[in-house]
Amino acid sequence: MAIERAEAYTAIGSEDFERSIAFYSGLFGREPDERLGDVYGAFRMPGLHLGIFRPRRGGGGDFRNPTDRRGGLSLVLAVPSVERAAAEVGRLGGSASPAFETSHGREAYAYDPDGNRLILVERGGPTDPPA
Repeated sequence: MAIERAEAYTAIGSEDFERSIAFYSGLFGREPDERLGDVYGAFRMPGLHLGIFRPRRGGGGDFRNPTDRRGGLSLVLAVPSVERAAAEVGRLGGSASPAFETSHGREAYAYDPDGNRLILVERGGPTDPPA
């Protein structure tokens, strides 16, 4: 039996809610489309619905990435320039790896201030197969 659902979207729990809202507002160049005080904000764009929330008091550990490893779930962003996107992530308080070649273009791994992984993908690299 499948799960009945009306919608599926990505949500990030952050104990430093305002920092996360500022980071993603800068990354997307816009304020959240929905905001519920200092506990929830949502960005709704074509191809992405991202919610940012402050965990309930005492529940932050359930949403924190362990320091010895990164979470397996990644937010993938197709970008025109991996270098420019990685630099912007750094300017906004995150971090990014140097760009590297893949079979489908170029990528860089980036992390928001809470340690959530962003994969920056630039299509059309020299090893990209013809469409």
